[in-house]
Amino acid sequence: SLKPNTRGRKRIPSMENSMYERILARSKEIEPTDTKLVTAYAMVLLYIGTGARNKEIRLANVEDLDTDDWVLNLIHVKGEATYGSERAVPVPPEIHELLLTYLLVRKRWCTSKNCYSPALFPSKNPDNPYLTSNSIRRIKCVVEEDLNIKFDLRMCRRTFGQRYLDKGLDIESTSVLMGHASTKTTEGFYSRRKLSQAIEKARNLSE
Repeated sequence: SLKPNTRGRKRIPSMENSMYERILARSKEIEPTDTKLVTAYAMVLLYIGTGARNKEIRLANVEDLDTDDWVLNLIHVKGEATYGSERAVPVPPEIHELLLTYLLVRKRWCTSKNCYSPALFPSKNPDNPYLTSNSIRRIKCVVEEDLNIKFDLRMCRRTFGQRYLDKGLDIESTSVLMGHASTKTTEGFYSRRKLSQAIEKARNLSE
């Protein structure tokens, strides 16, 4: 089968809203000259804000971030050679300013390093313009250490789906944004409408 085997996997919880708010609030306090923190917070909030997989942002090019329409075009998706399809995901307004700051920081960093990488998050390695998965995780750890919290990138992806469902987006649209071939994957392993919301919706239908 060309589709990934999800048998036996369990749903990993999404990030608590309070943790997301802490990350977002801290991102607005960072000095624009702090390359390390700006990069780390921009990356983490882009993961949460777009629900992208590790590979999808790791291999994203700077031109894939459209700051006119504010979408991130995900080209190198899971299963790109077989079942996967490219997709565009909206970037939430609350991180637009941070990402614009990051793009300036990135440009300044590339100039100082004589680096002309196409990557949205460029590597220092002259032989490979893209970061490794381990490098991505190390950058994520900068946010963890700064706020004394723990999370992983899979949690960021689940948080994306859960936040959209909590805001009332239907499961079909959420599934498409996450790049799933079926809503069964979205509901079974990633995000599901909260019980309290289901009860409220059922009550509204009966009125």
